[in-house]
Amino acid sequence: MDRRNFMKLAASAALASPAIGSARLAFAQSKPESLAMMTWGGLWGDGMAKNVDTPFAEKTGVKIVQDRGSSPVERITKLKISLGNQVYDLVQLHDGVVPLAEAQGVLEELDPNSQNLPFLAAVPDRFKRKGWVAMIYSALGIAYNPNLVKKPPTSFADLWNEDYRGQIVLPEITHSIGPYIIPIGAMAAGKDARDGEAGFDMLGKMAALDPIWAKDTDTIMSALVNEEAAVGLLYKSQTYTVRQQGGKVEWVFPKEGAISYLSGTGIAKNTKNKALAEQYVNMTIDPSTQGWVAEVFNYGGTHPDTLAKLPVELQERVQFSPEETARIVDLDQEFMSANRGQWTDRWNRIVSGG
Repeated sequence: MDRRNFMKLAASAALASPAIGSARLAFAQSKPESLAMMTWGGLWGDGMAKNVDTPFAEKTGVKIVQDRGSSPVERITKLKISLGNQVYDLVQLHDGVVPLAEAQGVLEELDPNSQNLPFLAAVPDRFKRKGWVAMIYSALGIAYNPNLVKKPPTSFADLWNEDYRGQIVLPEITHSIGPYIIPIGAMAAGKDARDGEAGFDMLGKMAALDPIWAKDTDTIMSALVNEEAAVGLLYKSQTYTVRQQGGKVEWVFPKEGAISYLSGTGIAKNTKNKALAEQYVNMTIDPSTQGWVAEVFNYGGTHPDTLAKLPVELQERVQFSPEETARIVDLDQEFMSANRGQWTDRWNRIVSGG
């Protein structure tokens, strides 16, 4: 290379270097201080903050800011409104509203081949959808206080017993599983879980028994702990939480079958921090850390390797026998999601007496 060409090349490099330096600086500065996640409050939000958010911040240097003020359906609405300029990165939902989130187009599709999601492929298909993966599972059945209930319930149909008047606690319609009272009512009447008319007929009969309507699961558990309620709908996992809080409670696997319950995490559509959001989702299904949900809430973790890492006592709490597993009912979540708005209006009219 002659001196003239060398000088031209050197000059070009000198002109380019500020741009290169600026690009590198911009890349370095593109890492956000925090990610915004919508989730539940109370014991759940606190547990996530301690066992997932804090380790994530220590690993990545990025904090998680929780938005606990919205119901699951409201979270989906917020994501939809923000699609043009997404202000959220992550959202936690239970399986009952995931079809609504998918229909609204507010979730990024999870890529099992992403280097940020190494644990996703191992999670069984029943625990995940295109834009969402469950981190916990349990089953919904009946909890009751043996000191307050003379004849223990054995089926969902028993919830309509006159003896429970004013002493049964149930989730409001805005609760994640609020709409479940409709298929439960249909099942209690001996009908198909999709029979909405039978379900609402039973809801009217339930409303006449003056139940305690709870806005969240913490309220359901508190009602059982304080003996304000003698019986209620509760996940098997949270029966142990009630006991840990001093409540006297037993759990029943209903004759009609217990109802599956899953809860997990999705990435907000159009998030500006997709790679980091993937890393967070991956941490929620990491078998080396997923066991906290069993220790704190007695939920089963969804990664296949999580169970073996638990103490025997916790394994017994989160597992279901083969016979029980065969009788766990998976509700038609797409059907329920499509009818959620109509069901909410009808539930409000019946419960409010309008």
